Amino acid sequence: MIKIDNLKFFEPSPYFRKMLILEMIFENENITQKQLSLKVGIVPSLINKYLSELKSKGMVSISKVGKRAKYNLTPEGISELNLMRLEFFNDIVSLSNKIDSHLENILLKLKGKKHIAIYGAGLVGKTLCQLLVNKGFDISVFIDDDISKVNSRIEGIPVVSLDTPVNYDALVVASFKNALKMAKKALESGFRDIYVFKTEDFRLIWYG
Repeated sequence: MIKIDNLKFFEPSPYFRKMLILEMIFENENITQKQLSLKVGIVPSLINKYLSELKSKGMVSISKVGKRAKYNLTPEGISELNLMRLEFFNDIVSLSNKIDSHLENILLKLKGKKHIAIYGAGLVGKTLCQLLVNKGFDISVFIDDDISKVNSRIEGIPVVSLDTPVNYDALVVASFKNALKMAKKALESGFRDIYVFKTEDFRLIWYG
């Protein structure tokens, strides 16, 4: 299952938590409430509330094995889990399609340019790197003015200073606040085929 617990802007909904609980019971019928609580990220009392609801709807059966409770998915529970998985996957596909539509401008601007250098090894640059790599581009190098980042690697890609000779087809400037200043600096340093990544509307603007 795709996990979203490490993404800042996606707070798991009650519906998603129900799917997690059903999924974990399906995978391990000996799972405890404490384990469910840790995996779902909510307190045991809420896990108990979810389990009671799922039991009342005929999706989960609860039996006693010694002092421990044992949970099983009923046929209705398995059917509901499969439906939830499908709906979750559909939401992921829809989100992916929306992201692709935002990327269309970027891909058109960089058409025919395989090897990309990214000027800016911060959050914007790293995000842009992931997007471009997923679309088949080769990120040849990160360029950054921060000496502490130079000579390091990000996802295996070297970080160099602006005065380092670089082989590239296009230089994309990636910064929240200083993109235009950085683009001008790159132009003055002899770089050409420079594009500025506009974070406010996910567009690339040709600079020089």
